Amino acid sequence: RNLAGWAELKVKGKAGTKITLKFGETLYENGLVNQENLRNAKATDTYILKGEGVERWHPSFTYHGFRYIQIEGFPYRPQTGDIIVHVVRSAVAQTGKFSCSNKLLNDIHQMIVNTEASNLHSIPTDCPQRDERMGWLNDLTTRIEQAIYNFDMSRFYPKFIDDIADTQENDGSITDVAPFRFGMRPADPVCASYLLLAWKCYEFYGDTRIIEKHYAGMKSWVDFLHSKTDNGIVNYSYYGDWCPPIKFGEPSNPSISKNTPGKMISTGYLYYCAKIISDMARIIGNAKDEIYYSQVAEDIKKAFNAAYWDEQIGGYASNNQASNSFALYMGLVDEENKPSVIKNLVEDVKKHDYHLTTGNLCTKYLMEVLTEYGYPEVAYKIITQTTYPSWGYMLANGATTLWERWEYATGGEMNSHNHPMMGSVDCWFYKYVVGIRPDVGYPGFQKFIIKPHILRGLDFAKGELNTVKGLIKTAWRKEGNLLTLDITIPPNTLAKVYVPTKNIKGITENGEKIEKIKSIVFLYEEDGFAVLEVGSGDYRFKSRI
Repeated sequence: RNLAGWAELKVKGKAGTKITLKFGETLYENGLVNQENLRNAKATDTYILKGEGVERWHPSFTYHGFRYIQIEGFPYRPQTGDIIVHVVRSAVAQTGKFSCSNKLLNDIHQMIVNTEASNLHSIPTDCPQRDERMGWLNDLTTRIEQAIYNFDMSRFYPKFIDDIADTQENDGSITDVAPFRFGMRPADPVCASYLLLAWKCYEFYGDTRIIEKHYAGMKSWVDFLHSKTDNGIVNYSYYGDWCPPIKFGEPSNPSISKNTPGKMISTGYLYYCAKIISDMARIIGNAKDEIYYSQVAEDIKKAFNAAYWDEQIGGYASNNQASNSFALYMGLVDEENKPSVIKNLVEDVKKHDYHLTTGNLCTKYLMEVLTEYGYPEVAYKIITQTTYPSWGYMLANGATTLWERWEYATGGEMNSHNHPMMGSVDCWFYKYVVGIRPDVGYPGFQKFIIKPHILRGLDFAKGELNTVKGLIKTAWRKEGNLLTLDITIPPNTLAKVYVPTKNIKGITENGEKIEKIKSIVFLYEEDGFAVLEVGSGDYRFKSRI
């Protein structure tokens, strides 16, 4: 298993005996550790025995990312217990659980949890093994929500946004990495994570303090991006939708998408950030800023559509998966154009035999917009692929943590085998398979949504999320056309529950018709769901699907 931490030695031998431990993620064919992808990181510990009985030692000032240890100089054949691996991360409690009837989804989920846990070391690192281990903000933009579903980030993220604020210049610009070591200054506009850290802490934890503390800095970043526009289009990009499958990358730099314009992504993120800062202004009672940034967003939206909407093809830019899913997710598509954009998006997925062509950002958006616009089965087909490029392909090639690229590679390039930026799909498991979703209108789970999607390839799914209001649980199972949905709603909360059904009048809760139960209010019917308002307690719904 690939992990982050260190090894502890238990050894007895002569004084002066030198033991070295070399750490790596892969092996050469001859069985020795391959450290090529660690670049300048030595990833080697050395211990010299003092020769006084049994000695125990582990490093005190470093950690490693590794799957294998090559031990040299040990005075005898090690026994079980002579080398103990300590798996280490920041002390954030695990808050989420997910499982279902499809082993592949369970394995993908565990792979993502393993990867996220390997990259929580005071800052949200990009990787634990090589000479980097830094807080890249572009990776974090679509990683924040996944991490919150799995771990309690309520103190970790407010600390890290302080690190970002420390990089800010007088002109409002920030850096790609916090704390800043290397990267670009100013940051790529994809670093919407600066605002999203505060926004998601508000949404999931009800934390307004983080917005109040950093509002001026976040607003300055939005103003900086706005100052870098020409006719409403942000005029620079470094990364865009980073690391698509290699054939969709630029020949000179395959990590940069050749079909997804970087400036389009930059402009879309300015729109997104302007909308968020407008909402934040409303929350803290700044009506003037709320109106101003709402208008900024509308102006950027017009410029975005003027530049990238193609009326003839009915899609954005090159009409690829990234461009169309990005525009839909960000809310940049005019209502009358949505049907053609969605149609083109689905057709492109089918054209690639239900494989994705996206990078670290738009992979999240692809899965979520397909589901939101009525194609959860298409998203499910992408997720359950086992051929390249896919998460299943990583697992089929022995991965226990996510790779940096969709390709398996070693050597000194971008070849981390423990990289969380492709892990946003875990949100999809929580939000759409078991259906647990916050409602930003009622932050901190005062009210929330349960909306599971019953997929043809699954017989059951269950999940839970330990929130600031208590434990939310959902579990569904289908037997023929009968669905059983079990949910737990914490005290002093309300849930909007979407019960999948073909017959609203046939829905029961614990054997009774729902209209007879006072704690359940029928709201409306929507696209194969009965929408109910449900108070705290445990419920068992049965319906025909």
